Amino acid sequence: MPYTISGDAYKEIAARRFSAGRSFGRFENSAIDIPFVRHQVQHQFNQDFDIIQFRADFLQDIAVHHVQDVPHISLHFQLKGSSCADFRGLSGSQPLTAGQYNLYGSTDFHSNLHFKAQQDFEYLAITFRSSFLQAILEEFQHPPRDIAAHLTSGATFTVSEKALPLTPEIQQALRSLLHSPMADNLLPAYRRNKVAEIILLIFAALDTNQPVKTAYQQEMKAVYHFILEHFMDIQSLADVARHSTLTEHQIKQQLRLQYDTSLYELIQERKMSHALHLLQETDMHVNEIAWLMGYANASNFIHAFKRQYRQTPGQIKR
Repeated sequence: MPYTISGDAYKEIAARRFSAGRSFGRFENSAIDIPFVRHQVQHQFNQDFDIIQFRADFLQDIAVHHVQDVPHISLHFQLKGSSCADFRGLSGSQPLTAGQYNLYGSTDFHSNLHFKAQQDFEYLAITFRSSFLQAILEEFQHPPRDIAAHLTSGATFTVSEKALPLTPEIQQALRSLLHSPMADNLLPAYRRNKVAEIILLIFAALDTNQPVKTAYQQEMKAVYHFILEHFMDIQSLADVARHSTLTEHQIKQQLRLQYDTSLYELIQERKMSHALHLLQETDMHVNEIAWLMGYANASNFIHAFKRQYRQTPGQIKR
């Protein structure tokens, strides 16, 4: 039998948050004592958004009963591990496993949550007001009528009966959202545009009227995922081709055709993104990060970093 937690206890760490102003507030917690759960949660929120990063170790099966929340739309991205939710108003459970996502909305959220015993659980939730989604849908040439109707009625809904796979494009947008190089006064506009981009990518993935997929599209998704996951170890196209059915020439050609990038540009972008994360979230010295990113000296790393973000590592640290 799973250990049961009340919805009120869970809401102390995971309830959606909106503030009155445009600047972003921050809430972090890892100290609330929940039996059999070790957690870290981080919220960044303003009047439009709540971006939640939740990490946990579940030492045994956990059930959270009777969770109630404010009216909102939520994008749930399962990054590691698995979870399952039962929403009142939806038929059937809503399981998510690593690499999957879905969108849920309601003016009257009631749910039960289920977590298997697992280590290194991680999900990301992007929460926003229904008015934000409505504004984006109004820009569509042909807005999805069912979603617009749900927003009007306030009924609980999801965009897909089954969980959807994360695409490389959505993953890239998520990384940019979480590791923004922007100054605080630019963050609201930057994050608004990134969330809008993610929503557009999701509706594009749902559009069954898109043109026929280009050659090698499925193979290149696997290649793109491989590069993103192993960017620190890849030295050449040959390293990538050894893990693909495509040749080096095909990979080079399709990276440019499908993603408008090259292997070097993609790896460089990932290295700089990872370096930005280390600068913002750790106490590592710039020289350490430069060495980790494969630079023989810090000055070359600083020059490359500034070219990417228009700020030096030292300016980011301050």
